[in-house]
Amino acid sequence: MPSKVNHPHIVIDARLYGPRHTGLGRYTKNLLIALTNLPEFDRYRFTLIIYPELKTEIKKDLGNKFEYYVTRIRHYTFAEQFFLPLILWSLQPSLVHFTHLDKPILYFGKSVVTVHDLIRHFSKGSDTTTRSPLLYWPKYWGYLLMSSFIIRFNHLIVPSNFWRNYIIDYYHVDPSRIVTTYEAVDPSIIAPQRKSSSPPQNYLLYTGNLYPHKNIEVVFRSLQKIPSLKLKIICARDVFHERAVKLTAKLGLTKQVDFLGYIPDEEFINVYQKALALVHPAFLEGFSLTGLEAMALGTPVIAANSSCLPEIYEKSVLYFDPKNPDDLVKVIKQLQKKPTLRKELIGLGYNQVAKYSWTKTAAKTLSFYHDVISTNG
Repeated sequence: MPSKVNHPHIVIDARLYGPRHTGLGRYTKNLLIALTNLPEFDRYRFTLIIYPELKTEIKKDLGNKFEYYVTRIRHYTFAEQFFLPLILWSLQPSLVHFTHLDKPILYFGKSVVTVHDLIRHFSKGSDTTTRSPLLYWPKYWGYLLMSSFIIRFNHLIVPSNFWRNYIIDYYHVDPSRIVTTYEAVDPSIIAPQRKSSSPPQNYLLYTGNLYPHKNIEVVFRSLQKIPSLKLKIICARDVFHERAVKLTAKLGLTKQVDFLGYIPDEEFINVYQKALALVHPAFLEGFSLTGLEAMALGTPVIAANSSCLPEIYEKSVLYFDPKNPDDLVKVIKQLQKKPTLRKELIGLGYNQVAKYSWTKTAAKTLSFYHDVISTNG
């Protein structure tokens, strides 16, 4: 790699890299890959802070386009607060990008922090955690204190204007210090557009975790009113999954709801494309790739009219009131009765997915780096 000694030096915290770290990891991976393809990339020197167990995977994806600093300092630890700043100062960066809301408060250099969402501001309490109240509440108040400090004293990246506006209003942040960079579907998920004349099978699809703010209960309540319709759920098996299973039994929906767990890649696309629609009932999301991923696979989407979803999905989905099962029933029946509507939504979905790309995300991110490095504050 040619020397870039005199180039602005950008350090990126990539310790949460790749799909094993769920949405945060996919964001970090796709952003870094897209950055390397920008013509402006070579005007900067980049160093990634990574965990040792990730080095092989990252170098396979990124090669020698970045410098690497390997550390065993873990996220959310005292070591991170006290020793990571020493590492950062030794690297002498022009700017550090923390790719989610976790930054040592003792590092005072120029920083950009990606705030994916602030859902915990709204979704809180014993129903949202597996911890005991004695452990949960001290940690929760600590989170609020730390997040407030980070948000007030750093430049910020957010994935939607919904969260940008919330942060500006709630924290009184200068709008010039916060930029929206929309995310995009992982290129590996996008399937070839398929024209099929066969009708969909009689089920809705839900994908994702089952935390309370995901609002799966409204879907269950609507199923009670459409006993012929089924729901397939792709989600991890955890305490929230178990609570959902118990709720289906309580509501008499055991035969209507099928918890699929893990789905192999060869079955994944079929499960999506044969569904009547994907239903996305969440009260809150950060950006919400769930619906866009369904659109990319040729599946129409029924979404809650809440938080950032109308901003991201625009007119490509059918919306319903997330607090009203009857409204969801109305939308489902509309889709069942009008096969042409489903085909129209599939076309709109493909067009909506095309509006977003990691190249656009990376270009806007790099432009923001430049602006922050150029500021005096």
